[in-house]
Amino acid sequence: MKHRQIGMTGVGVINPDGHAIGLDIGATSVRAANLAPGLLEGRPSVTVHGIGRVDLPPGAVINGVVADQTIVSSALKHLWAINKFECRNVILGIANQQVLVRDLTVPNLNPQQLAQALPFQAREVIALPVDQVILDFCQLGQPDPQTNMISGLLMATPREPVLAAVSAVEKAGLKVARVDLSSFATLRSIGQEELGVEAIIDLGAHLTTIMIHDRGVPRLVRTLTRGAQELTDQLASRLDISQLEAEQAKHEVGLEGDADAARALRDAARPLLAELRTSLGYFRSTVKNASLERIAVTGGGAMLRGLPGMIQEHLDVPVNHIDPMQHVRNRSSKEMRAEGLQHNASAISLGLAMGAAA
Repeated sequence: MKHRQIGMTGVGVINPDGHAIGLDIGATSVRAANLAPGLLEGRPSVTVHGIGRVDLPPGAVINGVVADQTIVSSALKHLWAINKFECRNVILGIANQQVLVRDLTVPNLNPQQLAQALPFQAREVIALPVDQVILDFCQLGQPDPQTNMISGLLMATPREPVLAAVSAVEKAGLKVARVDLSSFATLRSIGQEELGVEAIIDLGAHLTTIMIHDRGVPRLVRTLTRGAQELTDQLASRLDISQLEAEQAKHEVGLEGDADAARALRDAARPLLAELRTSLGYFRSTVKNASLERIAVTGGGAMLRGLPGMIQEHLDVPVNHIDPMQHVRNRSSKEMRAEGLQHNASAISLGLAMGAAA
């Protein structure tokens, strides 16, 4: 995909064994993908050498922010131990409702000059003080030959949530080699560059991210503070049942049929659908002649029976549930099937590691 990662450190993204590990710290689990970058027919390609997950208790991570570093660090240690990961350098995904991605045009400067100029450029775009955010710029295309200006995406994320996540990772004995936006990682693992315009929707427990790209070039990124947990909460409230019972009913019944639980879930999903429609409407209003060809859905929430169909009905765009391992060369090997690694596959963790091959 035609973009780069938002954060770089002095630690190598490729471990001594030639592997890269993508690390996704989500609301319900920590997930890691151990990939070997390479080339296939001259293009970046990867093979998977380990995928794992460890569940987190409620409250450890809230809306993409690590709230309890001790619990997250313990989960990461367990994740490494049970999967026998030897690599210690990781690429960490970041997602929270305050992550901002905006169009920006800047002078054609060298990297050092751009880093110095970016805070001044960002002051007109972001609400937070620039000393409280981490900034980066993703160039899209070549400089304009007449103006020598570059069009791209300004990326800004609050500094404190990033530092909290990095601290939790380091307390587990790991090193953060790179910080990347989770939405960009999802684009790598889910996106289809041969399509004209595609929306990728990652439905998590607390957050839903929307990435719209045109042949691999990001055009819109939004993070909504709505997710599958909201459906569970509203189902529990409406039917006067426990959270555990609501979660079980959500997965057993889904959104289809006439059962009370299904009707309640459909009602609970409508605010999310309305925000998805608003985001797509904003994109269409700002990008001329943009014809959305497909919506690809991924994440734990996308597994809810009937939700992809409901999204398609409300947005009037074909919706497909995409295998996050579609770009992995050895995804169908006997070893993969025997170990059941596909069950633990995360579009974010895979896409983070895939960035090392770009």
